[in-house]
Amino acid sequence: MAETSPLFKHDDYTVGWICALPQTELVVAGAMLDEEHPVLSAADPGDTNVYLLGKIGSHNVVIACLPAENTGKVSAAIVAKDLLRSFKTIRFGLMVGVGGGAPSCIEADLNAGKGSEDEDEDEDDDEDEEEVEEKGDIRLGDVGGEFFQTGTLNKPPSILLNAIGMLQEQCVRKGGHNLSEHLTEMVSANPGLARKFEYQGSEKDRLFKQNINHVNGKKSCKACCGPADVNLVKRVQRHNTSPVLHYGTIGSADQVMKDSMLRDLWAKEKNIICFEMEAAGLMDTFPCIVIRGICDYADSHKNKIWQPYAAATAAAYAKELLRVIPGQAVMNMSPIELVTDKIVQQLKQWRRTDEEEQCLQSFRTSNYETQKNLNPKREKDTCLWCLEDPKFLDWRDKTTSRLLWVTADPGCGKSVLSKALVDERLLEQELNGTVICYFFFKDTSEEQRSLASALSALLHQLFTSEKGAKLIKHAMPSFRENRTLLSKNLEVLWRIVQNIAMDPECGKIVFLIDALDECEYTSQENLIIKLKGFEKLQTPNKLSKNDFQFLVTSRPYWDIEYEFRELISDIPSIRLEGEKHLDKICLEIDRVIEARVDQMSKNEVIASVKARDLLLEGLSKVNNRTYLWLHLIFESMKSEPRIDIKKVNTLLRELPGTIQEAYEGILKRSKNPKDAKRLLHIITGATRALSLKEMEVALYITNEIHRYQDLEIQKVEQFKITIRDLCGLFVNIVDEKVFLIHQTAKEYLVRNSNTTTSICGSWKHSLEAKVSNLILAKCCLWYLSFNEFKILPPPKDESEIDQYLTENYFLDYSAQNWFVHFRKAEDINQNDKELGLISCNVNSNCFLLWFSIYWEQNEYGDRPIWKDNVFPIAYFGLDSLMSILLDKSVKLDSRDSTDTTPFLWSVERGTEAVVKLLLDAKADVNTQGGLFGNALQAASAGGHEIVMKLLLDAKADVNTQGGFYGNALQTASAGGDKAMVKLLLNAKADINAQGGYYGNALQAASAIGHEAVVKLLLNAKADVNAQGGRYRNALQAASYKGHEAVVKLLLNAKADVNAQGGRYRNALQAASDRGHDAVVKLLLNVKAEEGDYGNALLIASRRGHKAVVKLLLDAIAEGGDFDNILQVASDRGHDVVVKLLLNRRSRD
Repeated sequence: MAETSPLFKHDDYTVGWICALPQTELVVAGAMLDEEHPVLSAADPGDTNVYLLGKIGSHNVVIACLPAENTGKVSAAIVAKDLLRSFKTIRFGLMVGVGGGAPSCIEADLNAGKGSEDEDEDEDDDEDEEEVEEKGDIRLGDVGGEFFQTGTLNKPPSILLNAIGMLQEQCVRKGGHNLSEHLTEMVSANPGLARKFEYQGSEKDRLFKQNINHVNGKKSCKACCGPADVNLVKRVQRHNTSPVLHYGTIGSADQVMKDSMLRDLWAKEKNIICFEMEAAGLMDTFPCIVIRGICDYADSHKNKIWQPYAAATAAAYAKELLRVIPGQAVMNMSPIELVTDKIVQQLKQWRRTDEEEQCLQSFRTSNYETQKNLNPKREKDTCLWCLEDPKFLDWRDKTTSRLLWVTADPGCGKSVLSKALVDERLLEQELNGTVICYFFFKDTSEEQRSLASALSALLHQLFTSEKGAKLIKHAMPSFRENRTLLSKNLEVLWRIVQNIAMDPECGKIVFLIDALDECEYTSQENLIIKLKGFEKLQTPNKLSKNDFQFLVTSRPYWDIEYEFRELISDIPSIRLEGEKHLDKICLEIDRVIEARVDQMSKNEVIASVKARDLLLEGLSKVNNRTYLWLHLIFESMKSEPRIDIKKVNTLLRELPGTIQEAYEGILKRSKNPKDAKRLLHIITGATRALSLKEMEVALYITNEIHRYQDLEIQKVEQFKITIRDLCGLFVNIVDEKVFLIHQTAKEYLVRNSNTTTSICGSWKHSLEAKVSNLILAKCCLWYLSFNEFKILPPPKDESEIDQYLTENYFLDYSAQNWFVHFRKAEDINQNDKELGLISCNVNSNCFLLWFSIYWEQNEYGDRPIWKDNVFPIAYFGLDSLMSILLDKSVKLDSRDSTDTTPFLWSVERGTEAVVKLLLDAKADVNTQGGLFGNALQAASAGGHEIVMKLLLDAKADVNTQGGFYGNALQTASAGGDKAMVKLLLNAKADINAQGGYYGNALQAASAIGHEAVVKLLLNAKADVNAQGGRYRNALQAASYKGHEAVVKLLLNAKADVNAQGGRYRNALQAASDRGHDAVVKLLLNVKAEEGDYGNALLIASRRGHKAVVKLLLDAIAEGGDFDNILQVASDRGHDVVVKLLLNRRSRD
């Protein structure tokens, strides 16, 4: 039977419709067809798309969808490329689907009356809106979520822009559009779509305030709403549910926009109304219009509730658009040129695997963008003391050094400079693709003081940038080994940085670290030591245009300069000393003063030209003016509605001459000094910034309040006024959290060992940390003793914990910090100690509540089950409470559900005072049990050097065996803790003791790559050829992991390069298996395997490591038999390796 010709041919189709989601966008695209055509197979054999064909209006349309679970610009480009191979007469395309809306931009447009469709709608941002790109997309690159513009995509074809104009005109003239009618027709023709694709209801449309982030791990957003929906933006209810149309610019990036702060920043700066991921793969080569139905607000609260309806409304608009375009006009257009394979390949190289995405997310441990944005924007023609300094320009443009150190006195604008270097991209001479990553240390929380947190943030930004995406390969081995603990392992993080610097293809990278002096003290020294080594690092791209550099800012503290001293002659440093360069500072500040005063004059705040000139002259005469001083002066003037000559004279008469005078003047104006002092104690003593709600509880709670209802809680706006009345400009409120205005404010208030006692009546050095901790400890304990917490059932799961935290504002802070403050406080009275003991009653609801919250937020694994209060007291290091227990009868040898004693917990946690108390009480120093097997290993693993000394002084057996690492020395070696290794060796630890995962200490240090520890062990006569453990010997361990420097050390120490055994048989085969060509080269140079490289070649060929294969082939004598190896490489699809082998065989 002869086949009949199909009704339509490939060349009959003129419109390409691309969507991304098969179960929503593709479904509604098909439902919008006026008629559906028979399926046509792909005309090009390389085309893997499946098509839906049909007609809308006078146009034949071909619909293609991205593969399931494979969205993004790469997939979009591939689908478009294949579509154009089979349908060569396509004139233009439609990219139709869902996107994330920018409500702030939409609302601004509505308020301004932009867009005729919007004028009849209430100012509300329901998720039933259509956004149509009509200006050309902005392509966004991204650095750790900090998106930046990398280009502007082509405008849509004129025929589409003209059609949009026609629809806009019809909408105005007819008073609306036909989208609702198309949706009704869709459901009538396809009743099965009704429930899934219907309007979801305004009660499910939640717009969260910018500072409210989604609770990690929660599918529902309900827990984020807060009591009485306090965390939601209050919006006017619409009078109908008809979709609203918005026209404007759509931002297209490599990752999903899930940050409300960045969303609003881009919405404001570039008038972006929507964010998506596919258009950047199409618009430069596939002329199209982007139509997006808004399914969420591009924040952390993303969910799929609105996706079906949003997809349907977008498809409805596409149908409406096609109906107004004349069919003959489309036929008169030229077909689209084929999307080239080269473009697809360029896009493909940025795609991450699922495992790489998991690795990337493991580095996201802090909100580094917020910390940067806390700093003010640079005024024009300021920060020139650095930007025009020849040292800066040489360092930036000529790459004279890997490191630049910038120092300046407090208040001179270092952090303003750092912010400008990032935001204004001043770290590159021209837009040459330099990847700029940053971290701003702040002495406000442990996270912001942490060096590990800083390195994680820097790497996260690098790996999410377009140019740095491929470099994530250097983190993958460490991620596979450490998983979620990777971001806490400082040594491993730094080794990733070094490996990236050694990569010849790393490109130009700058890591900017601001305010090193606010980093945790011991980490300061650690980072400087690492930077000194980094400066001397010999890399393939040493001092070239493709270089990896650090810029560090700090105050000119002696201890930091002391650590940098040996590099001072080798690295550029820019120093702005307040006293020596007062003229430079004053000149820049005068520019700012003039700009601010002029702005006040334009805004008619300053009454006359004479008043302006008088104010300008008076401010410019102050000798010790700094940026911070200036900020305080102008902020104080904001409260003045009108400034005339009389007011100017008053302001100048009361003008503080220094920042300290300004601070004193602000606080002396407090309306309630007693409450102000308590508030400042809480701010300076808290482990993190408190929210306004938390701060209000802490400020007003007393030991006489026993229920939450008894707290006299104000409305948020009223409490802001209260804070301003108490402390004025001394305190900032950012994102509903309370901060001091500047680090110098804390230094002004808080007394330490280097400061003098306070002067009576002065605020300077009027606070003591021990008092702040006592206040906060009491706040937390009083709160946890509320009656409702005594009867509240212990949380059964994570969702109940979230519910409790949402309903009780101060519960999260109290549960995680009461013991921190209690431990640091002094002069704790008996009543407070009793309250502490009650909170540690392991059988009470109160304990189970706060400890469940603590464990969920801070620890891993199952929560231990404790029998009595000695366990939590030992675990949290509460020595004052432990003394009370020891005066009574307490079982020190009791064990919990993890086989851990109170003594072992105290050692593992490094609580020195409690360890000493328990040792004095005759706790067994050699007891076995717990996670690490014994006390010595626990102290070694935690790096608790003082605790280790206490244990050794108490006659702990330094060579006791057990646990994962076998002994304490292997534990310290695996952790790279050089000081701990020295301590144990001095205590006569057996350097060659066998046992544990790595077999011995040298193999442990070699496997992890701790070069300094390997040197130390070798100098102490460790057996370089000792056998056993995971890798059989140290050389095979280092070779397998690719630690080139360690391999050199071991070979120089006469390691047996041909030692056999283990999974990989020998070092050469181990290195070949992992593709470490530098290590393979080292081993070949010392005649590994005595010239018989067949097995190593087979392993490398099987893995596809072409560089290693080439090295081995060059080392193999002529006449080798490669048939078996060729077969293996061919079967695995390693074409480059096969070619290398064939070329070698042809030469032989």
